[in-house]
Amino acid sequence: MRVLVSSADTNGRISIMEQWLPENWSTPTHVHQREDQTVHVLEGEIHARIGAAPATLKAGESAFLPRGIPHVLKAGPNGAKMLEINTPGGFEQFHVDVGEPATDACIPPPKASDIALLDAAIRRFDAQIVGPPMS
Repeated sequence: MRVLVSSADTNGRISIMEQWLPENWSTPTHVHQREDQTVHVLEGEIHARIGAAPATLKAGESAFLPRGIPHVLKAGPNGAKMLEINTPGGFEQFHVDVGEPATDACIPPPKASDIALLDAAIRRFDAQIVGPPMS
């Protein structure tokens, strides 16, 4: 992942990150209280559940993830590349704190997430994990 536009660049108004997701990798189900998110798929596909509504996003498609609504994202079988847009900005720091910066412009090999680490870190950003990753 890499930060394209940080909240420091926009006086806190927005942040934009580019992310490469390994095949079948999923976030845990989580909810933000402070920011709305928009995801835009650049390559591959993303399976999402926003509240109770399932969706599959292909390259060129976007989804709005409003604050207060639990959501989960899962990369497709060939992985995915996406933009994450946060309004207001600031949540990019969560990714910096717990993520691994991209060393190459490619999708990394999959690895298990440390849910306890993620849960402790995400709470500092007025968000919380409320369920498992998408299977």
